[in-house]
Amino acid sequence: MPLCGFNQKMLEGLVAFHEGLVEHGLIDRAKLKSQSVEKTLETELSDMERFLGETYRINDSQKRAITEAITNYVKSFYEIVGSQGIDDYRQVVQGLNEFYRKMDDKFYSELEGKPDDMEQLATYLDSEKI
Repeated sequence: MPLCGFNQKMLEGLVAFHEGLVEHGLIDRAKLKSQSVEKTLETELSDMERFLGETYRINDSQKRAITEAITNYVKSFYEIVGSQGIDDYRQVVQGLNEFYRKMDDKFYSELEGKPDDMEQLATYLDSEKI
C-alpha cells in the first residue's frame, strides 16, 4: 500500500481483527442478546452511524481522526460482510487480504514513483473484487 507496505505479520493481524469483528462483534453478541446475527449487524451499523455523528465532540483532532477512521473501516467491513453473507465471512476476510496484497504489490512493483501512480492505483483497485 502506498502508506507503508504490507507484510505477513500485518496481514495475519488483519485476519484476526476481521474474524474477531464477526465472531465476537456479531455472532457472540447476537447469541448474548438472543437475536439474529442480521439484526445484530443492523444494530451495530446504526450505532456506528450515530456515533460518527457525535465524534465532533472529540476535541483532539488526531484522536477524532483515528476514532472516525476505525469506525468507518469497521462499518465498511460490516457492510461488505452483510452484502456477501455472514456465513461467508471467512471468504470476505481472505478476499480483503488478497485485495490489500494486490494493492501493495501493484504499487511497489509497478507504480511507485510514477507521476500518476495514485491515479493508476485507484483505477486498478476499482477493477478488483473483494
